[in-house]
Amino acid sequence: MSRSGNPLVTVTIPMYNNERYIAETIGSVLNQTMDDFELLIYDDHSTDRSLEIACSFDDPRITIFDSEQNLGPEGNWNRAISDVRGRYVKLLCADDLLFPECLEKQLAAFELSENEGVSLVSAQRAIIDPEGKVLINKVNFIDGGLKAPDEVVRKMVRLGTNIIGEPVCGLYPAGLIASTSGYSARIPYTIDLDFWMQLLRLGNLWMIDEPLCAFRISNLSWSSRIGEMRHKQFLAFMEDVAADELFQINDLDLFIGRFNSAVQSMTSLMGFKLFAGSAAEKRVIPVQ
Repeated sequence: MSRSGNPLVTVTIPMYNNERYIAETIGSVLNQTMDDFELLIYDDHSTDRSLEIACSFDDPRITIFDSEQNLGPEGNWNRAISDVRGRYVKLLCADDLLFPECLEKQLAAFELSENEGVSLVSAQRAIIDPEGKVLINKVNFIDGGLKAPDEVVRKMVRLGTNIIGEPVCGLYPAGLIASTSGYSARIPYTIDLDFWMQLLRLGNLWMIDEPLCAFRISNLSWSSRIGEMRHKQFLAFMEDVAADELFQINDLDLFIGRFNSAVQSMTSLMGFKLFAGSAAEKRVIPVQ
């Protein structure tokens, strides 16, 4: 499909074997209260019906790209931001959801006069299970408003968890992509946080204290597959940001963060096993 014009927002979805959720995810984008966007879908050589389902949508704002080989998350996520035409970009994992006013309210935040120099607008998120049931209405580790990079990162290290949010939560200026090195899976669990850190080296964070999207706990998600490595990988992330003088991380921050990261990791892993695992078991039909 040919692409024309320059939309205000590019929503881009890297997709791999997401046949169960991709229709709902696409629908959540098409149901936005603002319609000046393009939707790019990058299939990473799926072996299920993901590509077929995505291609069944008839909307001129959608462009779909396939791949002759599997690139993996890092390769496909970077491909997904390689040819955006919007002024702002949102990368959306193929099992997460946008609430109807998400793009409208995040764009409004960028337009506030006090937000000159903001490189990332994020919003709170709800947590949903594989069936779409809301488990947590609002994850709130950080208040709304303008936040300096060192304030955000120091608090994140001390809490031992991602307080900015998953990719679904963020919206950022497309013009900043060239000033980053893209998404890196060197530490797989923090592929999104690493990118947020690159953006925060370029400007401030504006946090919207309202859930505008939903992050799905699923045994199909990448987060669940690396869940048992979460603590070790978050510690590596902490050491990386502590080495950057911009974020002003000290030894006490790291000490507190190591303890809290272990607690957060245990809690997250239990949640994935309880909610994602139990839903998967319900779908298994026993042999008579």
